[in-house]
Amino acid sequence: MATEVFAERGLDVTLDEIAARAGLAVGTMYRNFPSKAALIAVVFEHRGEQFARVAHEANAHEDSWEGLVSFIEGMNTLMAGDRGLRDVFMSTRDGAEALARTRAEYGPAVEQLIARAKADGYLRPDVERADLFMIDVMIDSARRFAGPVDPEQWRRCLAVVLAGLRRQPFADAAELPGSALNTAQLQQAMREAARRR
Repeated sequence: MATEVFAERGLDVTLDEIAARAGLAVGTMYRNFPSKAALIAVVFEHRGEQFARVAHEANAHEDSWEGLVSFIEGMNTLMAGDRGLRDVFMSTRDGAEALARTRAEYGPAVEQLIARAKADGYLRPDVERADLFMIDVMIDSARRFAGPVDPEQWRRCLAVVLAGLRRQPFADAAELPGSALNTAQLQQAMREAARRR
């Protein structure tokens, strides 16, 4: 039941609300989960494993570009139907620690996807892993904006972004401005985003 409530309403839901939805006394919830953070960690650990599976399956693609596209689409498909998962994935809030461990486990697969796509000449040479995270943030914004009108509109936006990631067949393609966020900058951005909620 908690998984469904988090998926519908995100991480801001209270244990009281989850207990009421499940038809349980609040005390029962607190006996099993001393805090909302404990419940979130249990619920989202499994979901993080799904992210890892998407990364490993994408890396198994023979075609490196198709693998990279499969990974980005797969990650966004998982988040499209689960507001709580988006909250955990894109912040340092409760539950993010379990997801961070999973990220560390599938990170090498993502790095390999990027390296293969670059080596095969499909991916722009200046794209980094943090850029993929920022793409997820952009697509999430498009999904939240257009979702009430067209829940699948994010796929069109993603297609536009993927076209921009692909290495151009001519040598004078403009380089990306600036540089990708480093790990510390990305974590700081996630903390700031969590504070704004």
